[in-house]
Amino acid sequence: MIVTQDLAAPRGYSSAVALGFFDGVHIGHREVIGAAVRAAKAGGLVPCVFTFRPSGVLPAGKSALTLLQTEEQKEEVFRSLGVEEAVCPAFSEFQAMSPEGFVRDFLHGVMGAKVISCGFNYHFGKGGAAGVEELRALCRPLGIRVEAVPAVLWEGEPVSSTRIRGCIREGRMEEAAGMLGSPFTLELPVVHGKRLARTQSWPTINQIFPPDFTIPRHGVYYSRAVLDGREWAAITNVGIKPTLHETNLTMETYILDYTGDLYGRTIPVSLLKFLRPEMKFASVEELSGRIREDIKAVRELAGA
Repeated sequence: MIVTQDLAAPRGYSSAVALGFFDGVHIGHREVIGAAVRAAKAGGLVPCVFTFRPSGVLPAGKSALTLLQTEEQKEEVFRSLGVEEAVCPAFSEFQAMSPEGFVRDFLHGVMGAKVISCGFNYHFGKGGAAGVEELRALCRPLGIRVEAVPAVLWEGEPVSSTRIRGCIREGRMEEAAGMLGSPFTLELPVVHGKRLARTQSWPTINQIFPPDFTIPRHGVYYSRAVLDGREWAAITNVGIKPTLHETNLTMETYILDYTGDLYGRTIPVSLLKFLRPEMKFASVEELSGRIREDIKAVRELAGA
């Protein structure tokens, strides 16, 4: 898959384009992208995604968002869904463009769009002034077919990135995973910690949240790490470790039965189930005893 920010060069081929902000590619977004991929296969077109980078100036209603996936994770999902090109410019390059210019000059003139898919509530053009009906009206004389995907429901309510963020912040990881289409996963470099856990026979890896990422509820999680193509049961603490009088937010993971140096590597860790809130204990020994109980619970959940 090609990931490009090239906005000027005509593609030289005809395409089916999925439009959306895709701030965390959830099951609703996957339906929009899937519609473009299916249309591409049926019509001999190139399946593409057009979205914006989640940084700098953002579209109306998106300025307060926090991320659900890294750009690398999003690109991997696009690839897995069959996308061949993802066009990902900064929003600032399009925010002043009229709806007519976006459709005529960019989608038609540059992307060579023959089919466009989008969500039922998609908006575009300067100030987000145009919606799906305007998109259909602008595309019709250009011979572009528009497919608007209806809301995808989860437990009777529409799936949205906002709803998923709420679940993650409340520790409802199973619900978040259902709407995302996969567990909430942080794929971050391993950094050096204080190595206290190594003295207690449960060596951990430490990872630091990016400043713009959605932060899960502070506490202990049943988790899963992926190392060298193998999945490992794990236990993860998200928080500030109050027993140790620390204040920096970290994600600290003990990978069951794994030994080895992982510093500097980027390790995917999926938070599967919230076990308990972060707690302040009277002593390190009391903390260690509770961690042993948590590890036992994780082994039972994982069947390890």
